[in-house]
Amino acid sequence: MIMSSFLEYQPPSSRLVQTTRSADTRTEEEIVEYIKSHRPVTHQKNVWAFWDKGWDEMKPWTRRNIVDWVRRLSSSGWEVRVLDVVPDSPRHISVFLEEEMLPRTFYDMNGRHAPQHRSDIVRVLLLYLHGGFWSDVGGVLVRGLDDIWSKIADPADPTEVMGFAPVFAGKFTEDRPLGNTFLGASKGCQFLELWHRVFCESWRDRTDSAGIRNHPLFAHLLPFKMPPTPGEGVTPLDSDVVADYIPQFHAAGRLFALEDPSIGWDGPEFLRDKVMLLSMDEMFRHGVLTGYDGSVQFAHFSLPFAPGSGPEQDAAETFVRTVLEESVIVKFSQGVMPEPVQLATIWDRKENHGKDAAPGTWAEYFRWASVHLEQTRELVPLTHKEKAALSMKVWTAGVLEVIGAETPVRPTSVM
Repeated sequence: MIMSSFLEYQPPSSRLVQTTRSADTRTEEEIVEYIKSHRPVTHQKNVWAFWDKGWDEMKPWTRRNIVDWVRRLSSSGWEVRVLDVVPDSPRHISVFLEEEMLPRTFYDMNGRHAPQHRSDIVRVLLLYLHGGFWSDVGGVLVRGLDDIWSKIADPADPTEVMGFAPVFAGKFTEDRPLGNTFLGASKGCQFLELWHRVFCESWRDRTDSAGIRNHPLFAHLLPFKMPPTPGEGVTPLDSDVVADYIPQFHAAGRLFALEDPSIGWDGPEFLRDKVMLLSMDEMFRHGVLTGYDGSVQFAHFSLPFAPGSGPEQDAAETFVRTVLEESVIVKFSQGVMPEPVQLATIWDRKENHGKDAAPGTWAEYFRWASVHLEQTRELVPLTHKEKAALSMKVWTAGVLEVIGAETPVRPTSVM
């Protein structure tokens, strides 16, 4: 029997409790109007996202993600904005940054992943100018941001940036310590300014990302290699294809392996002292649990919510509970993984619109829990030693100087 109220259900876990936050009682329509409104930036508690074609062109399930961000975060004073490049839109990026700061390729780029790379350019610049958090729209936020932000905002705490360290099949990627899917940072952070400069330089005179992994600014880094596939039935990913998809990872990796005395930049020191790194498993726990098979995830979420009524229910309950317990944000992505099919692709299909929140299902419970439950755990960032293993050498050169055989280089000091 499907329970009449999720409030009656007590998950068999001490790691999830009912929230004590004030409820956001606005209707979904009222929250959407808020999201679509123009609000000047007055502080750093901002959550930024971007969809180039605008809110109305987003997939329904991604719009629900944003609505639930607002429900979870509004009582803590967070402002959520989804920017675009729609002419005359009150959320056009030009309202929040000077377009002269964007590289020419922002409007000229093409190719399959052009929208993603356009958002890559915007995310770092917005955080540099205004501060706060960035999230891709495919993320379901399952815990608050205040514990992370309290470290970034505390003048006595050295933390300036928070992000996820890329990890594949349990292995971190060398020379790429920081991903870009979900980021937190303080306004005016030097690293963000330099990251934007390096990334824009790598896009100079190009309109797509094919071969960008071989840009001279990245040539000294270890070649990006995909580890063994993370589950049965997963099509092996071409390392070069993935490397061309994530040029912003390479740009960050360059900076963490760089000293530029002329501007006072010490990349290894910044990584050690000022970056709060979490494992990327905190975003992809749902993938780890299911061999990255979206059809398995879809089956779990689509089951009627009837915990304790059979083996299928037990499997769905364990899956949903574990994801809620062990994630910061649940990123449903498509990216470059061809097989097995990803859940985002399944939910994108017209016949599945609404199934991410179908009444009386585990999907609806997951949506509800993402707003109304709190984790009791504390986050465990990577240690200094773990971060040191992600970037083993440091070169002394200018930020945009091509590094060659004559460039001074030494091992990174033990952190």
